[in-house]
Amino acid sequence: MKWNHRTIGQIFDDLVRSSGLFRKIRVFELNKDWEEIVGEPIANHSSIVDFTDGTLIIRVDDGMWLNEMKLRENIFLERMNSVIGVEAIKRIRFRIGR
Repeated sequence: MKWNHRTIGQIFDDLVRSSGLFRKIRVFELNKDWEEIVGEPIANHSSIVDFTDGTLIIRVDDGMWLNEMKLRENIFLERMNSVIGVEAIKRIRFRIGR
């Protein structure tokens, strides 16, 4: 019998590509890299609150930060999907609140 030796990371990456649950877990893991993805000023005023069917919901403190994030939305989409390793996030929706 031939053994296929794979790391836990490789197995998890395969699950992210094929399973919605694992993809959702991977998206929520973006919170730990949030400052790197969006930059410190924006990270201090925003956070990920939900992810369903390819739509990421981000909470922002107020309209000013919402506008700032909307201006950079495509950049953030590229960065987040790059970190995840698969194009999981199709669109971003923003909500104002604390």
